[in-house]
Amino acid sequence: MIFLKRTFYVFFILLFLSTMIIVVNAEPLLINEALGMDLDEDTVLINGTGIFLTTGDSWDFYQDYSLNVISVNQDQKKVWVKLLHDDELLQDDILSEGEFFVYSKSSEILNITVDTIYISPGGELITFKPVYQYLDDDYPEPEIEETTDDPVQEEGQNSSITPSSTRADGFTIFQALACISALVLCRVVINK
Repeated sequence: MIFLKRTFYVFFILLFLSTMIIVVNAEPLLINEALGMDLDEDTVLINGTGIFLTTGDSWDFYQDYSLNVISVNQDQKKVWVKLLHDDELLQDDILSEGEFFVYSKSSEILNITVDTIYISPGGELITFKPVYQYLDDDYPEPEIEETTDDPVQEEGQNSSITPSSTRADGFTIFQALACISALVLCRVVINK
């Protein structure tokens, strides 16, 4: 009787572990896909970074977009900005701190927030953050080079790093609970 009981436990553990191996190796369910949301990470060119410009400066974005700071109204703390594409005016606006500059076509291309306007006798400094740029399908996709701080890599040698090759997948909560359950079950069987 004891032999049958232990054989049953061993069979159950093997069945449980083989099921866990299948589940762990299965492709994870992505919440965005399950909800029908189409959020393609590859379309984000600039993801929430900050930029700093003084009056008269411009910032060049991907796909030949540029943001120019024309002037600052020091009394009202407002900045006049122009968005250009290949030196053609697309949009201009006068913004205060905390206001958004959004440029869209069929989808959003640029979303820029005026963070702070610093005014001093020497000039003005405007911080824009966060700054988002999304891929404009009307223009060719830019080549974005990854920068590394790897001193071993030779100068002039291009690195073809993809985001998926530099990040390791972690455990899901289900995988962690399955491992803990397997350990507890093994301990129970061994102690009997």
